[in-house]
Formats: sequence, structure tokens, C-alpha cells
Amino acid sequence: MAISECPACTYHIALPPGLKEGEAMVCPDCGARIKLAKIYPPVFELVEEVE
Repeated sequence: MAISECPACTYHIALPPGLKEGEAMVCPDCGARIKLAKIYPPVFELVEEVE
């Protein structure tokens, strides 16, 4: 199982099955919107909020 850190809080997140590069999700610890920037090795980036 692949694991990466939330860029906002450094919580270790197991990649959900079926999550593809570029798809967004919410960090289960801090609630930040993050996206999978790179699948191998897995890297999350913060999603910029558009106002």
C-alpha cells in the first residue's frame, strides 16, 4: 500500500484505491483539499482555492 504525507499537516495518508494522478481528495486529519500530484512515488499537493 502506497503512503504519502499531507502537505498541510504531514499526516500519513494511504492512497485510496483508484485515486488517479491529478485527482483531489480531503485530508482525513486536517480537512485540507489535496491532490495527487505524482503517483510514483506518491506526492500530494495543496489544492488552491479559487475565490
